[in-house]
Amino acid sequence: MYSLFSLDKTQASLYNPELTAFGAIEMAIKINDIPPEGLTFELDQKLNLFDKDTASTAFTATIVIKPAGEGIYLIAGRLRSEPMLECSRCLKSFSFRINTEMDFELAPASSLKTSPEHELVGAELDVEFYHGDEIEPLAFVKEQLLISLPMVPLHSPDCKGLCASCGADLNVTTCGCKKDVEHEFSAFSALKDVFKKQKE
Repeated sequence: MYSLFSLDKTQASLYNPELTAFGAIEMAIKINDIPPEGLTFELDQKLNLFDKDTASTAFTATIVIKPAGEGIYLIAGRLRSEPMLECSRCLKSFSFRINTEMDFELAPASSLKTSPEHELVGAELDVEFYHGDEIEPLAFVKEQLLISLPMVPLHSPDCKGLCASCGADLNVTTCGCKKDVEHEFSAFSALKDVFKKQKE
């Protein structure tokens, strides 16, 4: 059985089940409200994944938070979403399916050494941090979604992109632009000319 709850920052009551409904924006978990055996809950709502004007990326998540001592919590669960991305070749919008597991440690920010000489070690790079006496699930849900996105989004692996001359979508049409490969200017062709002059 799942415990559904969130913190209503505008009301006196800590738990407000209505905020767990689809479309809820903010929720937070008080550290003192997490029992020793841990806490399991589900989220089904939207968030502002790309820092735009509205929360438009829907997601569902099952999250387990278990205390591990010294302010550290073990986070596990599954996250599903289909954010809209823009193809880096043809600029077409498409949905990208994410179905990933979460498994990491959450530690208080005060435990992170912040001196100028301190460098993050491997163990610290695998840990998320929280501030104060609250854990904000939407913060690490957003981060998990972002790191699940492809570096170069493509709506199809064989996307032909846009014509560099007229901008036509080469996936749906063949433009009449002539491509003079020999004299086409690019950073690489300019570099080629520099090497050619050096040899002369």
